[in-house]
Amino acid sequence: MTTRRDVMMGGAALAAASAMPAFAQGLSPLGTSKTALSHYLRRHAKENGGRIDGVKVVDYVHGLGGGGAQLALPPDTDVKALRARLDKYGMFIQGDVDLLTRHMNDLPAFEKQLRLYKDLGADAVRAVCFVGRRYVTFKTLQEYKDWKVTATRALDACLPVAEKVGIPLAMENHKDRTIDEEVEVLQKYSSEHLGATVDFGNNIAMCDDPMDVIVKLAPYARTTHMKDMAVAKTSDGFLLSEVLFGDGFLDIPAMWAVLKKANPALKPVHEMITRDPLPIPVLTDQYWATWPDRGGVFLARTLRMVEANQSKKPLPTISDLDADAQLQVEQSNNIKCFEWGAKALA
Repeated sequence: MTTRRDVMMGGAALAAASAMPAFAQGLSPLGTSKTALSHYLRRHAKENGGRIDGVKVVDYVHGLGGGGAQLALPPDTDVKALRARLDKYGMFIQGDVDLLTRHMNDLPAFEKQLRLYKDLGADAVRAVCFVGRRYVTFKTLQEYKDWKVTATRALDACLPVAEKVGIPLAMENHKDRTIDEEVEVLQKYSSEHLGATVDFGNNIAMCDDPMDVIVKLAPYARTTHMKDMAVAKTSDGFLLSEVLFGDGFLDIPAMWAVLKKANPALKPVHEMITRDPLPIPVLTDQYWATWPDRGGVFLARTLRMVEANQSKKPLPTISDLDADAQLQVEQSNNIKCFEWGAKALA
């Protein structure tokens, strides 16, 4: 008998799949990011001595109906066993690295990590140079400039390793740079081994137009963080929330069409993060501290967008739920995303 805990933890693919809709037996073309599995991965790591077991995670994603996974895997991952599981299921995998952690200071370990992903058949490794939100983390323009120096050092050190291994880093627009700043970095390096993880919603928090982000990053697209977004006005700006596909205001089919035209081999990966909405305090002085020369047109355009697309129903929240219930919501969100992908992306 399959228990609720078996289903939630995905200890075996059969146990997970037996409790899922019939759809889960035929995979969606849509993959999932590690952040869309945050609640599951925390529980999984806790019960596995702090370690992520790639085979078990792939079993879990397969049981939900997902066609692939974008994961940060430990260096001692059993590549042969995981590759065999991926091949059995017909799933794809992509890597995930943070260039500003140990990687830029331990290039041999970074090379080993990239080779692990290449041996698994990954076509890209999602990369970030920043974890946080620019308008929250950096209190002054100088703090942001200091981070830019460090981020440049990281790319200078890590990109040659990716070129040596022969696998592209896909840098995400991660609430660190405006879209024009992001493109400037990509143009500077002009390497086939440095592309973009195109996040559909992040730059709304930077007062960038979401379709403009897609168009400008399309030539560099190596993977995605596909998501639909909803907004709601607040006294100091607005709330921004990942929501199920079709519940937000983004034209996902049109955005995907632009990216797919630019890169026909592009694999779709979703990032429907199960969390409370994020406050975007665009009407505060602190928000603008790191871009004093950014014109008011960006603020005005963003406020008009929020006004025109304000959600007609309350944005989803989970902070009032216990850990088991949060995991259950996340699991449901992933299943619904995969179901959407099977219809919309087929």
